[in-house]
Amino acid sequence: MAEQRGTPTAGWSMAEMQGVLLDFNGTLSDDEDLLSDLICELARDELGVQLSADRYTAVCAGLSDRAIVTLLAAESTRPHASVDMLLTELTERYQREAARVQLISQPARDFVRQAAGLGLALAVVTGAGRQSVLPALRNAGLHELLGTVVAEEDVAVGKPHPEGFLRGAELLGLSDPMRIVVLEDSLPGIAAARAAGMRVLAIAGTHSASELASHCDGVLESLSPPALIRRFGSAVENVVGWSATAR
Repeated sequence: MAEQRGTPTAGWSMAEMQGVLLDFNGTLSDDEDLLSDLICELARDELGVQLSADRYTAVCAGLSDRAIVTLLAAESTRPHASVDMLLTELTERYQREAARVQLISQPARDFVRQAAGLGLALAVVTGAGRQSVLPALRNAGLHELLGTVVAEEDVAVGKPHPEGFLRGAELLGLSDPMRIVVLEDSLPGIAAARAAGMRVLAIAGTHSASELASHCDGVLESLSPPALIRRFGSAVENVVGWSATAR
């Protein structure tokens, strides 16, 4: 997928950033299709609710797991387990599938390692449950670099509310939101980052680059150092020293 090119938003560059807050599902982890399938299956099996992949993307993508399950449970017309029990079932299904494959790509792992090597403060801010995220980070060898995780159970209100991103900045000790860049794949996530006053780079995939372009500061075709260089050019390659040789 081609990325949106052009001049970054006036007045900032990646070289000026102090911290990076990463969404998990669909951004750091290439699992949005898997999550969509699991939630559609859970809705059908446990709630008798038919949820198409298209409706998942339009209505559910970017919301917390709890918000999604609560929404679907409200549509059910048959007796069903509590939202907490349904969330446990979803987590168990996700963990089984995630244990079979590596969902965090090598380019995404390279991005995290190089960002950490540059001294950027890093955190994951996600609507997923902690027990879905932490095993995936350990499996990818990123659990030490991404030791700060703001998960669904750590906030009172999920995306598009900014609480998660504000909490992530607080935990990292970052006080200037304009020097924090958020990496997101969903419109609710982008809205949350904007509400927190932070810069936003969107990862195309869950939504198309054209859908994302008007909501953020730039669109990347993937989460990787080369994609960031292609978007920002010498502002990244020369000033902060990321190598473009992996293109």
